[in-house]
Amino acid sequence: MDAHLIDSQIFGHQWSTTESRAIFSEPARVSRWVDVVIALAEAQAEVGIIPAESAAAIAGLRGCPLDLAEIAEGTRATSHSTLGMIHAMQRLLPAAAAEHVYLGATVQDVSDTALVLELELVSSLLWRDLSAVETALLDLAEAHRETPMVGRTHGQPGAPITFGFKVATWVDETGRSLDRLRESRDRWRVGQLGGAVGVLGFFGSHALPLRAAYCRRLGLAEPAVSWLTARDRLAEFASVVACATTALARIANEVYALARQEVGELREPTSATTVGSISMPHKRNPEVSEQIVTLARLVRSSAGVLGDTMIGEHERDGRSWKTEWVVVPELCHYALAATAMTRSLVTSLEVDADRMKANLEATGSASSERLLSAMSARLGKHRAQAMLHDAYREALESGRTLPAVLEGRANADELAELARIDTGAAAAMVDEVVARARRRPVESEPWG
Repeated sequence: MDAHLIDSQIFGHQWSTTESRAIFSEPARVSRWVDVVIALAEAQAEVGIIPAESAAAIAGLRGCPLDLAEIAEGTRATSHSTLGMIHAMQRLLPAAAAEHVYLGATVQDVSDTALVLELELVSSLLWRDLSAVETALLDLAEAHRETPMVGRTHGQPGAPITFGFKVATWVDETGRSLDRLRESRDRWRVGQLGGAVGVLGFFGSHALPLRAAYCRRLGLAEPAVSWLTARDRLAEFASVVACATTALARIANEVYALARQEVGELREPTSATTVGSISMPHKRNPEVSEQIVTLARLVRSSAGVLGDTMIGEHERDGRSWKTEWVVVPELCHYALAATAMTRSLVTSLEVDADRMKANLEATGSASSERLLSAMSARLGKHRAQAMLHDAYREALESGRTLPAVLEGRANADELAELARIDTGAAAAMVDEVVARARRRPVESEPWG
């Protein structure tokens, strides 16, 4: 087995996705760093710092696979994060152009900018999957807007709701996750070019024109000031992703709870080859739901670490951004795995409406709130509540039915509430959530 579960051939699918591994594979990351170095050279040629011929030669390395073993050997020999890559690029260039590779830049200029480009790719996938989750949930909410079920508080049966109402809360929260992702993007889609201490002293009067050209070529916004130790952008990204992933975990946690055999209201989709237990053949475990909750826990943990990296010392502090080298990819792997799993879960979720109704009827709680409302009109709310509290307890302890206990205490109209299942404004709230979601402007790709 590989050293990390993300890379495991056996278990990797539970902790990452094919797409996340493609983004953060070492060849892909080196290629991205090369693209940033090329953009720097092209921008330097544009503002007159290096010859156009040098920039063209350096740009010719785009897509050229560098020898990772050679880079690794150079990195270990020099104890410098990018010198191995620089030397590998130089060996492929004419002598004049080789002198212009990485001119005046630092590791952090390249690594921060490449990281932002990675976050852009990750965010596009998160957007796609969250949008698909929202769409599936909208269909589910509409289909079950009037499907009655037990509303539960403190883990105990309460008044009736509809399953559509429960799903509508998931829809609404997923919509806010999309909103946060959209609203935060302009704050972190920002390039980094600060040089040694952030003031771009190497480039003299060319400094700010160069930075503008560099960011423009990469499709990123230009910062007002270098952000070498101001890491709030990455911390915000992590917080937004943690919030979104945890919202999905709330869905998964509900599925986990409602899939218990004694409840039996929801079931995860499974195939004929799915095995719940090799020792208990009857089992059908909610393993996808479990995994989503686990992944969200890890995303929140990673987001917490990235919050700590906001405290950086002076104008450069490797303790912050080298921590990010480890934590950001892990967070993204876990988040993309969670969104992909949730997408599959909600698209094929099995809903047992008959079991929902049977559980509701079995609790004896379906009419409690409405009965209180009806009796409050005659007795006052607090007197009615006290009377019904005693009546429910007496019925439980004596084994008598509630109507028998209430005989002489409630009138015929009030007792008629016992035969009703009233889900209040649940269906109307479902309609409002669905309408608002459908009115949101369609943004299939807001990252270009």
